[in-house]
Amino acid sequence: MKHPVVTFIATFVFALTFFYGLILLLISYVPAFGNLVIPQQQPTQQTQETVSVPAPTPTSAPNLVLHPYPKLPLNPPFNPAEAGQNFIRIPSIDVSVPLVESKSLSDADVIASLQNGASLYPNGVEPGALGNVFVAAHSSGYPWQGKYRFAFTRINEIKPGDTMLIDWKGTRYTYRVYKSETIVPTNGYTVPSDHLYPTMSIMACWPLWSISHRILVHADLISITQINPRV
Repeated sequence: MKHPVVTFIATFVFALTFFYGLILLLISYVPAFGNLVIPQQQPTQQTQETVSVPAPTPTSAPNLVLHPYPKLPLNPPFNPAEAGQNFIRIPSIDVSVPLVESKSLSDADVIASLQNGASLYPNGVEPGALGNVFVAAHSSGYPWQGKYRFAFTRINEIKPGDTMLIDWKGTRYTYRVYKSETIVPTNGYTVPSDHLYPTMSIMACWPLWSISHRILVHADLISITQINPRV
């Protein structure tokens, strides 16, 4: 005959083991047990055409900058006779000549484009875009260089703080000069195009009537302004 104390302990251990096993069983088969937080609804999958994301407004985002570049008054103003044309204008040296994109970076194509104005190099950067826009023009008087052979003859007079304007596809991009330099052209010399911000460089041969050196003028973008009237 078992002692009453031993019987009581055995019964107690059995009961404790039973209820412990029951609790583990409930937890295993009812995952949400004990979790009274309402689960967040999963977003439904939508096609790109049906997704609509409202744009932020100044009310919801007080510090939002809607126009990173201020719009400047048009000076010179829009000339309807020039609609559809591209120009480079440098007010400080009275330059206003057509801007023509060269077919390639080859010397032959660049020289051919200079017959019709200043040449925009096709380096993958258009006016207003990140990177360095590169423009060249003549600075001599040789008759065979065409109508625009005098375009950049005063490039040496451009000073830091002067503005250079590019009217391109109905928009005016205003750049402010920060540096000029004179370099000796050598094989392999390049002007970087992969700037992390919008810049422009213009170039002309120097001294006048010579090709021994080049003057480079560098500028940062400061304004983007719609130039053609909206219809």
